[in-house]
Amino acid sequence: MKKLLFFLFSLITLSAYAEDIVIGKKYQLESKVLNENREYWVSLPSSYRKNSHKKYPVLYFTDANLNSFFHTFSGIAKQMSADASPQIPEMIVVGIVSQNRVRDSAPTNSLVQWGGTATKALETTGGADNFLKFLQTELVPHVEQNYHTADYRVLAGYSFTGLTVIHSLYQTPEFFNAYIAIDPSLWWDNQIMLKRYSEFSKKELSKRQLFVSTSDRVPSLYPKENYVIEFIRKLETSPVKGLNVHSEVFGTDQNHHTMQIMSFYLGLKSIFSGFMIDDAIRFRPAAELKAHFESISDKLGVKLMPREGLVNFFGYNRLYDNQFPTNSAAAIDFFKLNTEYYPESYNAWDSLGEAYWYEKEYKLALDAYKKSTQLNPENSNAKEKIKQIKAQLN
Repeated sequence: MKKLLFFLFSLITLSAYAEDIVIGKKYQLESKVLNENREYWVSLPSSYRKNSHKKYPVLYFTDANLNSFFHTFSGIAKQMSADASPQIPEMIVVGIVSQNRVRDSAPTNSLVQWGGTATKALETTGGADNFLKFLQTELVPHVEQNYHTADYRVLAGYSFTGLTVIHSLYQTPEFFNAYIAIDPSLWWDNQIMLKRYSEFSKKELSKRQLFVSTSDRVPSLYPKENYVIEFIRKLETSPVKGLNVHSEVFGTDQNHHTMQIMSFYLGLKSIFSGFMIDDAIRFRPAAELKAHFESISDKLGVKLMPREGLVNFFGYNRLYDNQFPTNSAAAIDFFKLNTEYYPESYNAWDSLGEAYWYEKEYKLALDAYKKSTQLNPENSNAKEKIKQIKAQLN
């Protein structure tokens, strides 16, 4: 009986501490363009709920329900934007569930499958234009209406849906800012997208990014000619003005079915090349951090900023960390920069007030704490500090 009671108590104790780990939510959108309900999944950045004043770039990718892509890609995006040396900005990740993959991905109608034989399974192909219309007129506007989004969009796809990415780049390159095509099916319809490249290459774009990947093929299974490599050659020999191209051809250690993770990581890393800061920047003037993000913002054509919490970390590191030379003036510069980046953040103003308090700059501290309480009247720390400062000044 004692063992049974102990077992039951253990279950109760464990359940008391149980908590779900939520990486995203599923939604449905009624599409008039496609005449069907479309499912999409959303993963929000870790700071999203705390920062209603911040706007985030959005990553859209297809095949959310394929091979745990949603779990993997949203996790990669979170990890790459985390810690003290982020490689990419925090992003909202939107995974689009594939329902009729061959219909939505193919830019043309063809019955010829990989290998050259015909099949009736491809009768519905040729709906890529409609799918892009759904993205551009329904899904993206819906997401931007319901979330805090920055004016920067990335579209990613793999294999057959990678074909959609290239089609989107060709047709409406201005809609998405960056494109990730993971081993796209450029064999489709007698290499129709390769034949269309000549016309596309005449366009002039504005600060667009493309990452495309493939791998060396096994000759006994695939034709000798890798059409993605041929596409990469075209991009190199007849470059498109305003399109910054990154490519990766994996060796035999990766193949069509294994390259998704590395491709997604390298794709994001290359698109946001120059975003990453080195950890030692906290020991240099805050002006260098500001200049760094002004440079990457100009390169990509969108205002990008470091995470609020990261800048705060740099400030407190210079203010209190005894492992390194403390510098309250440098700390104040970081906190002031954070109020410049996030003027609607009560926490940023609270931290600035603390640094001024530390320096006995009581009037400046009072102004910062007052600003914090204006933004958040429930900030008990700031209200207490205001009382202390007023007593000090009297």
